[in-house]
Amino acid sequence: MRRVNLSFDEVNSLSRSEYEEYFDEMGIDEDAKEDRVLMAMFLEDRFLEIFSKIEMSILNGVPYFMDSFSLFEEAYVIASCLYQGVTEDMVRQRASDFALAVATSTYDNEGTPYYLSADRAVNMAATESNGINIFGENNDAKLFGKTKKTWHTIIDGHEREWHEEVNGVTVPIDEPFEVGGDLMNYPLDTSFGAGADNIANCRCWVTYS
Repeated sequence: MRRVNLSFDEVNSLSRSEYEEYFDEMGIDEDAKEDRVLMAMFLEDRFLEIFSKIEMSILNGVPYFMDSFSLFEEAYVIASCLYQGVTEDMVRQRASDFALAVATSTYDNEGTPYYLSADRAVNMAATESNGINIFGENNDAKLFGKTKKTWHTIIDGHEREWHEEVNGVTVPIDEPFEVGGDLMNYPLDTSFGAGADNIANCRCWVTYS
């Protein structure tokens, strides 16, 4: 995975400890955890910039939906390509789906402080960093000839019941998991139409064999 020079002070980021704690819960190695932490910090920085631009647009009475959609999509694509080394074409649909969902929820909840808050930026960054990294790891596993994948869920009383049900399930690498009625290639996958009840704040991960 390629590293990039970040536009913020990654050492002094107030969110680093939050991300480290979040990803510590997962059964991933230190390199995978650090990849997720750095990407989350990158995304948080971008999301806060976008939130600031939305706030200015609201104050000035300027329409912002399409601009915010484009900015969220661009942030997702840049993070994916820089950190995972994938091509823009590989992630464009995922980026578009993410941008539409977050731009719509932001617009629909205008006036609710959380939707332009640092807390939301951190939550989004952690979730999307996990999802982008899982996507990249899935591509790498195929390139390295892996044939099976196993879903893992953190069991600590906060897990979704249907995520607990799929914990430890192994399927062929090209087949999706069935998760609470949705089909998903891996945690946080939306390519088959999985909704927020399967995606938001998901802490699951996959291993390959």
